[in-house]
Amino acid sequence: MNGSFRHWRRALSGVCLSVGLIAPAYASEDAGPSLTLDRAIATALSQNAQMRIATEAVGESAAQARQASFLPNPELGVEVENVFGSGPYSGMDETDLTLGLSQRIETGGKRESRKRLFRLSESVATAERDAIERLIREAVTHAFNRLLAAQHEAETASAAVESIRTLVPALRRRFERGASSEADLNRGLLALELAEIRVTAKEAELRTGQQALLALWSENVYRPLHAEGSFAVPTVELPGLGELEARLDSHPAVLAGQKTVGAQRAAFDLEKANAIPDVTLGAGARRFSGTDESALLFSVTIPLTVFDRNQGNIDAASHRIVQADLDTQQTRVELARDLEQAYRAYQSRCPEAARLGSSIVPASEKTSATIREGYLAGRFGVLELLDALQTSTESRLQETQALLACVNALASIEIMTGLPTIADAAEGDEQ
Repeated sequence: MNGSFRHWRRALSGVCLSVGLIAPAYASEDAGPSLTLDRAIATALSQNAQMRIATEAVGESAAQARQASFLPNPELGVEVENVFGSGPYSGMDETDLTLGLSQRIETGGKRESRKRLFRLSESVATAERDAIERLIREAVTHAFNRLLAAQHEAETASAAVESIRTLVPALRRRFERGASSEADLNRGLLALELAEIRVTAKEAELRTGQQALLALWSENVYRPLHAEGSFAVPTVELPGLGELEARLDSHPAVLAGQKTVGAQRAAFDLEKANAIPDVTLGAGARRFSGTDESALLFSVTIPLTVFDRNQGNIDAASHRIVQADLDTQQTRVELARDLEQAYRAYQSRCPEAARLGSSIVPASEKTSATIREGYLAGRFGVLELLDALQTSTESRLQETQALLACVNALASIEIMTGLPTIADAAEGDEQ
């Protein structure tokens, strides 16, 4: 099981990582319908193909467990002897007709071992489905947060374009009056073009991000989406890393691995039971047409385990137990690694986002406004003005990037450990 869990984890992560940090040129008329995180997750859980496959696997395992409880069917046999031969047996006058019923009796506890195996297989499938659900929740939350970040960056990029665009007439008038050089005007026009190029790139990135979220819904037709929700520095005090890591023992992927080990042990017991031959009992009645008499007959059939003692299947089952145990250990190691990475990211990027939002961004915007006023009054040059505008824009974009890394790290921690922190993470003023 755990191998498939890691495969699906990589597949879902690949969908999201391919998007990166997205930020569109924002236009309300093209934004699409509003979408909340709860709605996005619910849609993914109901439509995602991998989730539906996992759900069907649970149904399949339940059906197999039900089938494993059935006894072997009895067999009805009819045998006709001494017919259509030669001499007195040329017709059917000397026919012997036998009607028999046989039943295979399973020995060595095969049926109980088989029932136990498929009951455990059903519990493995259920844990697998729960693990896939967590992966989907994490992937959708990350993709949704990227849309929120994109919308904030879109406003920043659009505002930067508008700020530079409104300065161009002033630059041109100063050049025409001889108050500044043509180089200053060209610098302003170049800055405007670069800002517009950045907006165009954000539009393409937004479409890619929207398609990533749609892919998690197993939709292959593009349509615009608009994320609605708070995007702020979370005010969550996480437990220590050791306490969080201990909670991984109850992660569905770990539980599924442990149940897989149990299922493989049950399969090993079943293979050992299969080495014990079953007994087939039979009973019937024979009619002797020549004498017009009847008699009962009984039979017992026991295979002789001279060559095949199921030794190959027993050895293979033994190796599968070791594989399942190692696979479970590897899954636990990978989850612990991912948790530590998310924890470190939360500890570093959240303070970074808070510092940017509380001091650096306001200071850069205030400085930009001051230099803009001073430029219009002739106290500053165009280089100082464009540099201040660039610093203000870059600090705002850096804040959004840090905030995105922060909230996505918290989402990963919450989903991996089961901590109910996401609701608290949304508290605080929206940036």
